[in-house]
Amino acid sequence: MLQSNPLLLTISNILDEIIKETDTLEIEYNSIFHANKAPSITIYNYLQRIAKYTHCSEQCFVIALIYLDRLQEKHTYLVLNSHCIHRFLLMSLLTAIKFQDDDYYKNEYYAKVGGVNLKEINVLEQEFLEYMDYQLFVDEQQYAIYERRLLEFGEIEMP
Repeated sequence: MLQSNPLLLTISNILDEIIKETDTLEIEYNSIFHANKAPSITIYNYLQRIAKYTHCSEQCFVIALIYLDRLQEKHTYLVLNSHCIHRFLLMSLLTAIKFQDDDYYKNEYYAKVGGVNLKEINVLEQEFLEYMDYQLFVDEQQYAIYERRLLEFGEIEMP
């Protein structure tokens, strides 16, 4: 049994609130990130799974959240809902890990962790980078703002 992680719990609570709102909207989606059926795994359990098997730094989760916000700002027509949040999370974390951490695995490994195949993860990664206009750098000030907001939202302590 995995120990509860306050940071992951806070991020999943924030995303769960967003999903609760967006799932009520009746919108047709054609994004490659959208699945026909929402995955049965909760956002929290998905984040825990990624944390457990990727051994990434906690900073990657904060950066991934920043990436998701940037994505929404740049592409307002993209609505994060239960049909796409897992794939967007996987890609934002994969990108954050590759950009932030010194050690990372091959995409084949991340595909297994994320529950997608290798071809799909490669296509999703390329699409995600294009959505982000390859703008992946997060300055210290923006990171600090997000970290502070997460701490306040979840009343948690960062390492």
